[in-house]
Amino acid sequence: MQISGAELMPKMNSTNTGHIGAYSINKEARFQAELDQAHRRINQAAKSGVMTPEQLAQRDKDIKDASVQLEAIMLKMLYGEMWKTVPKDSLYGDDNAMDIYRDMYHEELTKKMAMDGGIGLSEYIYQQLTQTKK
Repeated sequence: MQISGAELMPKMNSTNTGHIGAYSINKEARFQAELDQAHRRINQAAKSGVMTPEQLAQRDKDIKDASVQLEAIMLKMLYGEMWKTVPKDSLYGDDNAMDIYRDMYHEELTKKMAMDGGIGLSEYIYQQLTQTKK
């Protein structure tokens, strides 16, 4: 399994270079570090020959966690794009504080959605990476 961090990092432009952009980069960097750590453990176990049942269980758990996190990130991106279609006015909040609150709310909402099954993307990714059949 090889995933390059370059594709996971958001592109910086004039609209996301502030607090939210820095927060997103930090979150993506943490996710990439966790993914790299899981990848190192998988490679280390593969180099040692046969994986023990505990190593297989840990590998499957790491892959499941990474796939859920990836689905949460994709859902958050989807929510962000949907909110761009909502006109800015006082009804939905049009200040920076509300934007930050909404971003944090969407992050937690999409994490919960992904953990509870989401749209099924994490399960599909997990099956593809572990070659399991339901």
